[in-house]
Amino acid sequence: MKCLIDNIDIRCIATCLPEGVLEMSSLKPRFGEKAVDDTVKGSGIERLHVAADHETTADLCERAANKLFEATKVDRSEIDGVVFVSQTMDYFNPATSCVLQGKLGLPEECVCFDISYGCSGYIYGMFQAAVLISSGACKNVLVLAGDTNSKMVDKNKHSSLMVFGDAGSATLVSKGKSCMGFHICSDGYNYKTVLNDRMGFRKFPENSRTDYQPEPAMSGDDVFSFIVNVGPKTIKSLLEVMGWDKDDVDFYSLHQATKITVDFMRKKLKLAHPERAPFDIQNYGNTGPTTVPMVLTDWPHRAEGIDTSTWHKVVMAAYGVGLSWGSVACDLSNTLILKPINQ
Repeated sequence: MKCLIDNIDIRCIATCLPEGVLEMSSLKPRFGEKAVDDTVKGSGIERLHVAADHETTADLCERAANKLFEATKVDRSEIDGVVFVSQTMDYFNPATSCVLQGKLGLPEECVCFDISYGCSGYIYGMFQAAVLISSGACKNVLVLAGDTNSKMVDKNKHSSLMVFGDAGSATLVSKGKSCMGFHICSDGYNYKTVLNDRMGFRKFPENSRTDYQPEPAMSGDDVFSFIVNVGPKTIKSLLEVMGWDKDDVDFYSLHQATKITVDFMRKKLKLAHPERAPFDIQNYGNTGPTTVPMVLTDWPHRAEGIDTSTWHKVVMAAYGVGLSWGSVACDLSNTLILKPINQ
């Protein structure tokens, strides 16, 4: 699916990390120095932010949203849509978007959606917000995307324990003057590539087993092949829709699975300015649907010489469970981009 949606502005992006930090070096006594060093070398991840036992994705998104409201001075009564994107919701029901609508003090005349997506979720959340505004139903939609992956990973499996971190985000999408481009795809034929069949009803009789472990089953090689295959294709398709040259793009915010995948993506795209598509999760890990907004908020505040007012052409791209993937083209030159909480 390819489309252009006019009269949409991204007014503000905020992200939040939990205070807890897991240093990869601290795992050497448990998993062995070589195993830890090899994983860090391949992933590029040196530490993760980890949520406390009582802390959920909704808590992190709530903090990001409160920071957004404080910084923009937007009246909460103006919000008429909430889109919550996560695989780690507060409850099986009610929808976490409804819970957050109440906690954030938003009006009752506010439509709320939950989208159960992982790494590709931010793209889908932005598309849902843009459609709501384009339809005339809403004027200001809050996209709240994040995951507390640490609550799903197998603590005895270093390959996942050392990669997946926790974070939340809040993005304010409003009726405005800019144009957003979207390219979105799905491949349900290969849904088993990343599969968690222990939390649904397909195998409901087994859900009460005492050895319950919610971590999704995935094939690392298959996931890598999927990312490096569809990632460049979705970006190239989006650039055609926008009429942009790849080297004219001011910034690429690519889903941050590992350093290897980001490096491979830059190589496949043959970017003249690879520094415009940075690897930026060495301190956070793969935070699922938060990686895209995390790069947008972290990089300008950490790297030198970054001026987001020059980001007239920005491409975001992500790929994950579903299988699902997509990309967004937008103008962030007038967007308020806030430094991550607990950076």
